[in-house]
Amino acid sequence: MRIAPTFSRRSASIPNDQGTKALYTINIQAPGNHANITEIRILDLQTNTSVLFSNDVRDKEAKWFGFGNQVVWLKEVDHGATQIWIGDADDVGRNYVDLKCLTQPESRHCAGRIEAKASHLKLQNLQDQHEDIGIALACPSTSNGALYNSETDARYTGDVCNAIWYTTLRKKAMGNTTLGTKYVVSPTRFFNALRGTGLESPLHSPFGASTDFDISTSGIVFLAKASMRDPGSANAYYIPLKSFTELSKPRPQIIHVKGFEGGSSNPVFSPNGDSVAFLKKQHPTHPNDRNRVIVINNIRDFRMHMAINEMPTQQSENSWHLSPYSVAWSENGKELYVVAVEDRIRRLFKIPARLSSIRAAPEPITSDSTTAADVRHLRMIFSAPMDIPSQR
Repeated sequence: MRIAPTFSRRSASIPNDQGTKALYTINIQAPGNHANITEIRILDLQTNTSVLFSNDVRDKEAKWFGFGNQVVWLKEVDHGATQIWIGDADDVGRNYVDLKCLTQPESRHCAGRIEAKASHLKLQNLQDQHEDIGIALACPSTSNGALYNSETDARYTGDVCNAIWYTTLRKKAMGNTTLGTKYVVSPTRFFNALRGTGLESPLHSPFGASTDFDISTSGIVFLAKASMRDPGSANAYYIPLKSFTELSKPRPQIIHVKGFEGGSSNPVFSPNGDSVAFLKKQHPTHPNDRNRVIVINNIRDFRMHMAINEMPTQQSENSWHLSPYSVAWSENGKELYVVAVEDRIRRLFKIPARLSSIRAAPEPITSDSTTAADVRHLRMIFSAPMDIPSQR
């Protein structure tokens, strides 16, 4: 008798701020009996040991909360809703209770819920007087901008699209004094950032990517097409927000880059929220066009350029033959990490965030790289500074 093979898939590990622990998810599937086991685990980076945090198949998208070793994650619950949970990774192994039971460790609590299927969890410390945490989720939306729940809105027959919903997590004193204060969803409801715009984000591909939008103290940056039925390329948009609870939000502003009409991808804020980096192609239809790295500085002042259709650009003298497909900021915001394929190998490169200062060919920093990247066309890397005109 032949035994069907078991397959396992592990997500990327997410380290905490101290670099001592890492979160990851592992999915185990046995095709023979269709068993599907999903575990959220915590890896101790000092001892290289792994412990179980959750084995509830409803739990997903665990992230570090930013305070100590607290973890925040999404839980799919009955009636098509999603709960937001917060727990402490330091309690794993001491008071862990199998999540197939109805009980939870005391350190874990439900911070709130949204009445739809949610994904693409994003968090941002707003650094305000209330110590609020901005939270954004991707949820289905009806054509009039309301939440769409496939289980409770069965009679709805209109268009359904993805939308970005945001609010805050705020500290609240719990009734049980032993629990102290806990973060919970703000009394104000979740807001649809794209209501009335005709835009959809994350993109349908088929479900969009977690890199289709990002949030910061500056607001929201995201990818979208001109309309839900637009077959063209995606553009980057920016919504400036003074808070994550404001009712009258500005309309999204498209980020134009002079001479670049191709699709945009992977928008991400710098750690301080002052700048945005993303990838963009120069030609809208050229099949062999490469991604370019774009950096928009002073994004908080972008609203002053609403009437400008093309961004001012500063271009370096050389260019790079590789086409990066992801970009991320260093912790201090001074460098960018980009991933590109060279000689059929994925390589990680570090480049200065001030792209116009690049004078030498970027070299891969990943350990499996034995030779420097062959960089001949560094014109693909340039910056688009937001120079604010002097007030007269």
